Amino acid sequence: MPEINAPDSANLRRATRYYFGGVVELTEVESGRMIVALVRSLSLCGCFVKTDQSFSLGAKLLLKMTHGGSHFSANGHVVHQTEIGIGVEFTEIDAVDRSRLEECLAELARTDKTA
Repeated sequence: MPEINAPDSANLRRATRYYFGGVVELTEVESGRMIVALVRSLSLCGCFVKTDQSFSLGAKLLLKMTHGGSHFSANGHVVHQTEIGIGVEFTEIDAVDRSRLEECLAELARTDKTA
C-alpha cells in the first residue's frame, strides 16, 4: 500500500468527522489480536472506535470497515484511548480504499445536511 502523509494532531482535531455507525475489524499488527467493534465517528484522517478493549498508545492496527455496501481497509495507529474507545489515525490506505472512504464520507455529509 502506498503511504500517505499522516496529518499532525492539530489538523486531526479540526478534521470534519461524521457519525459512522459502521462495524470495524481491528487487528493489532504486532500481536495478531483481532476484535470487532463499532466506529462512532470517521474522517479522512482517522476514526473513533467504541470498544472496551485496551490498546497501547502507538499500537499499529489494520482496520477493515463496513458500512452498508461500503467496505474499505486502512492501516493506522492508536493516538488516544478513553474509557469508551480509541482514537485511530490512518497511516496508510491504498488508492481504491481511499476512494471508497471518500465516497462514504460524501454520502455521510449528504445525509448529515438532510437530517
